[in-house]
Amino acid sequence: MKLKYLYALLLTALVYSCDDATTGIGDSTIAAGDSIPAGAATYNVYTRSILADSVYARTSTAYLGKYTDPHFGEFSADFIAQFNCTDDFEFPDSIQEITGLQLRMMYVNYFGDASNAMRMQVDTLNKVIPEKELNTFYTSIDPTQYYDDNSKPVARKAFAATGPSVNDSTFVSGYDNNYNPIYSTYYWQDVRLSTSLGQHMYNKYKEDKNNYKNAQNFINNVLKGVYVHCTHGDGTILYIDDIQLRLSFTYLIESKSTGKKDSLVHGATLFAATKEVIQANRFQNSDRLKELITETEHTYLKTPAGIYTEATLPIDEIAERHLRDTLNAATITFTRYNEKSDTKFPMGIPQYLLMIRKKDIHDFFEKNETFDGLTSYLATYSGSGESANTYAFTNIAPLITTCMNEKKEGKQDKDWDKVVLIPVKPETDSSDNIIGVKSNLDMESTRLIGGENNPIKLQVLYTTF
Repeated sequence: MKLKYLYALLLTALVYSCDDATTGIGDSTIAAGDSIPAGAATYNVYTRSILADSVYARTSTAYLGKYTDPHFGEFSADFIAQFNCTDDFEFPDSIQEITGLQLRMMYVNYFGDASNAMRMQVDTLNKVIPEKELNTFYTSIDPTQYYDDNSKPVARKAFAATGPSVNDSTFVSGYDNNYNPIYSTYYWQDVRLSTSLGQHMYNKYKEDKNNYKNAQNFINNVLKGVYVHCTHGDGTILYIDDIQLRLSFTYLIESKSTGKKDSLVHGATLFAATKEVIQANRFQNSDRLKELITETEHTYLKTPAGIYTEATLPIDEIAERHLRDTLNAATITFTRYNEKSDTKFPMGIPQYLLMIRKKDIHDFFEKNETFDGLTSYLATYSGSGESANTYAFTNIAPLITTCMNEKKEGKQDKDWDKVVLIPVKPETDSSDNIIGVKSNLDMESTRLIGGENNPIKLQVLYTTF
């Protein structure tokens, strides 16, 4: 019997790219009585576009702006941010005056027109965001639940991604293969908030230092957070990596000449939006996406929170045909149309696609799971060579077997035979090994061969014992 399993392994390599006519390849090399029928079969897989609607986006990047694409329509991004406070924080004990409050947003990347004129508005929250509410991190969050849009904002500012409204600095962001430094430029938008808000923050400290004892006390009693959104302009999306609140003041220090606290100096303290507190993005797409998903000759992928591609696997057909077989491999490749965009600012091409069962999507991202090669898979975009413009999933046999077993046990639910392709961004370790993925929240899109009237092929390799 051990010989049979060895032969099965060898046959897997021999018939991997063959079709039904290859059944029995290699029989002449197997001793009488040890013959193992083997072969390959091809099945149709039907795909369609579906709305992503809202995605789980627990990320340290904030997105701000508006962009109208000629094909996908209007997209807008805004965000809510809380600020952290170090444990047992203390101000200098001789503050004389609160001189200003500033919101600083720093970024390296953006999408769209760098010089396009935009305007942002900053409002303070009047309700604490529930800390353990998972819906907070979905991009369909409704900011009006947490701030009063009839109240006076604490700031408005005209801005562009680069230009007079921003400061910038060059820094070493990495090294190439020859260990030469790679220089990048980061930008920051400084938004002057009302000084009265800064005074309120300091008054809360004087009222009770416990208001600054930790981040939760600070959020509950001092500043619940801010909502930042665009009110005018179209054409730019900022990818904001770091957000800080800077409270400026004057205070007295001891003079060397007199030995008394009679020297007035300027100081400031920072409160940062960190991973320990909530930062929530809201994305909105126009109804144009609802029109695009009805097209049947192809499918789309569009991020962020736009369109996914759904595939229905032919589990019933495979199960009926291979009752006595072992599935050794199953391969499916999705091909991208090689299109040239006539827009001035074309979206990027998704570089990584996650294939995951439709019923598992929410748990996968909420629980920060990683692809396991059993019921979830990762494919990388191939931009050149014989496999150019493709995303290849080289062996989804374990997934098909799992679905077949569910059917056999009567455990299939509504979407038991459906998988979804989701553009993702990889997470890597110190050696650049991919150890996890997050939803792709950049401005990217592509069109795939497929659709309800244009099935793609699933190749299955099997052996019969």
